[in-house]
Amino acid sequence: MKKIIQKISAGLSESSLPEKAQAHYAAGRYKEASDLFKELLKQSADAETKRCLADCYLQRARGMAAKAMFKEACVLWENYAANAQPPLQAQDAYLLWLLAGKNERKAYALLDGLNARQLDEEFPVLSAYLGMLLVSGDTELLPHLPQDSALLKHWECVCAALAAYRNGERERCEQALKPLPFRSAFRDLRTLLKAQLLEGADIEQAPALLAKIPDESPYQPLAKACLAYRQSGADFVASLSSLEHNQRRIVAQAKGLNARQSQLLEALVKLNGQPDTKTRFNLVLQYRDLFGNAAAQAYCLGALAEYPGGEKDYFKHFASKDPFEQNRVQALLHEQAENAYDAGFFWQRCIDILKQDRPANDRKIALILRRMADKAYSGEAAVMLADSLEYDPDDRQSYLKLLTIYHEQRPDPAQYEHWLERGLQRFPNDSDLLVRAAQSAAARKAFKKAAAYAKALLQIDPVNTLAKQLLFANHMAHARRLVKAEKFHLVEKEIQAAEQLTIDKSLRRQAELLRGFYLWQAEDKAQGLQRIADTLASLYDDPVNMHVQAQIEAGLLELPTQGLSRALPAFKDYLLSAPQLQRLIGLLDYYDEQLDDNSLLLKALDKVKAPLKKSVEWLLDHEALLLAWCQALEKVGHYELLKHCAKMAQARRHTPALMYYRTLAECQGDASHLDLMSLYRLKIGLADARADNDNRTAGLIARLLERVSGTPEPLEDEAEDFDQPSISDDPIEDLFGPIPDAMFKRIEKKIEEIMRKRGPDYFAAQIMRQYGDQLGQQRLAILFMNQDFLWSVAILAGAEELKVEIGVGFDDIVARFENNSPQYSLPFN
Repeated sequence: MKKIIQKISAGLSESSLPEKAQAHYAAGRYKEASDLFKELLKQSADAETKRCLADCYLQRARGMAAKAMFKEACVLWENYAANAQPPLQAQDAYLLWLLAGKNERKAYALLDGLNARQLDEEFPVLSAYLGMLLVSGDTELLPHLPQDSALLKHWECVCAALAAYRNGERERCEQALKPLPFRSAFRDLRTLLKAQLLEGADIEQAPALLAKIPDESPYQPLAKACLAYRQSGADFVASLSSLEHNQRRIVAQAKGLNARQSQLLEALVKLNGQPDTKTRFNLVLQYRDLFGNAAAQAYCLGALAEYPGGEKDYFKHFASKDPFEQNRVQALLHEQAENAYDAGFFWQRCIDILKQDRPANDRKIALILRRMADKAYSGEAAVMLADSLEYDPDDRQSYLKLLTIYHEQRPDPAQYEHWLERGLQRFPNDSDLLVRAAQSAAARKAFKKAAAYAKALLQIDPVNTLAKQLLFANHMAHARRLVKAEKFHLVEKEIQAAEQLTIDKSLRRQAELLRGFYLWQAEDKAQGLQRIADTLASLYDDPVNMHVQAQIEAGLLELPTQGLSRALPAFKDYLLSAPQLQRLIGLLDYYDEQLDDNSLLLKALDKVKAPLKKSVEWLLDHEALLLAWCQALEKVGHYELLKHCAKMAQARRHTPALMYYRTLAECQGDASHLDLMSLYRLKIGLADARADNDNRTAGLIARLLERVSGTPEPLEDEAEDFDQPSISDDPIEDLFGPIPDAMFKRIEKKIEEIMRKRGPDYFAAQIMRQYGDQLGQQRLAILFMNQDFLWSVAILAGAEELKVEIGVGFDDIVARFENNSPQYSLPFN
């Protein structure tokens, strides 16, 4: 039985041998395939099998040559030739492999058998490589080349060109190269020499010329070497990385590099790309004799910021007894580790050292303070920048940074005006400061100052749009005063002065509108009324904007509006479009900047309340415009329209911004009218806005809460900067400080859930019902006036909902606030 099985297995193996051979052959496993094909040839001299075996030898030969194993490649090619049918492939490659393997006898024998046609036409690649060998000095090839070949004829031209090139005879070299045809075996050499002959302004064309030499050309390595020679710095090192060691050595010699410099070059090449900071640091230390000690020290000192581990080696090789330098290094290291506290400590020590030699070191002190300010939060940064200006008052950027902080990050009008004034004293002709000064004066309704700044700005920048707009507004305000004073002979002159400012068409029409009111008041009522209506029609394509501006202008001139309203289109059922609402927002901004109070704006908006409320229905689908409209209503103080808009919007989507506007409208802009639940909603909205990176809304809510408490809301990054010690007079900390942070966060989430599900009003009523009888309604009402008491009760309610024992009861909260907190009394109590 065993013998039968063995026979069957052997039979199967024999039948599968051709399939296995073909599988190896198709997969490129030529060694395994050739072994199987040889076995098959022992069984049958099949022509296809022999062809496949020959091709396996040829492919293996090419693989060996690619690995620079030329002797092995030649043996394999000869095996290929023994099994292949004519014509043989890769004969030119075989000849070159023989030369590379130092088998000149066989190579010369093959060359002797070639005629001119074969060398020039059938084997152009071989011809090109033989030409390159001749150029490199292998003249022993010459007797074995066909004497009538184009290669030898062209070689005579090349010899003359090379001789002229070595002697520096540019024109003679070019003349010698001219007879070479396009298909010459030396065509790439000609391109190479042309690139080398370039000089003066033409030398920039060399890289483009060298790029024309194809990658498979035998002259490509030489082209790369020539390109590397022409480069410097990082490009030089990168180009050398693609060259072989001998080529790099030759290029370094041509560059005039000494042995030490060549060692550095090889070290850089071995790094192969962009080394990390540690490697660069150590390399500079190792070759500091080449860079110079001062330059190496400066580089390593700067690198310590990214590689703090090099501190020990730095002080070992650059020993310094300078305490300033030691503290400076420590400060940089702590900065890199993002340890602002310790960095600030060492920077302060640097400042203390520099203060010993004032005023010589004042500039350095200021620079350190400004560096610290760049990495500090806005409050600390403002203090540091202000200090830096005491040492170096001529730094314009510090003034601008202070103004940005006090205008945007930590709004403080008094400080903003202080630094604006100081900046203008130092830089009276600075356009940025004059722009800010003009804007600030206009915001304070100091129109004369705004106009003065605008005039000064126009002297420096005659096309400044802001300055022109401010002067325009000033001329218009003066013209209105003249109308009211009935000095009609001066009005036209003032309007013309406004029009001469070459401003945009819309402002020119504003001037024309005022001219219409002037005519209506002083000359011809019918003509004036018609001009007013025509001008408003040219300004707007809707009746709402027409009536609003007409009402405001008439109010500014203290004129009656009944006849004016009848002359304009009706607006009762009008629905504003998005562009029309945007124009209304711009109109309100335009007049808000010019008026001392907003009563005229409020009256004008009251006039058109109906279409504005109706327009909110489509406005809910345009979030950006919705928020811009809410912002405009907040700015002018029309809380009725703001409440209507925000309330409708909140019914569709809940965002911190809409919550803020609705809360603001409900308290009529007076933060003292906010109740507990409103405050709680604002706190949640503040957290949500910060989580959403909505910095503008977060700032609005924070400032509103600040108006309630009288103390600024901490910025999020500042609040988390350090673990602050507990404050003895903080009742929340006293009562709930021992609660673990994780548990406290759970309680806060539960409070938020209670407020959102049941509503703040229900929560307040529940507290009154639950504890009113126990404590007394009046006593509880007094405690309700304390915001911290309400927060404490909310925390207790959240813990009870979660069924978490926090060790604090309602009685504990009452005792804490009645014993230690400020007491309030009701009237007549």
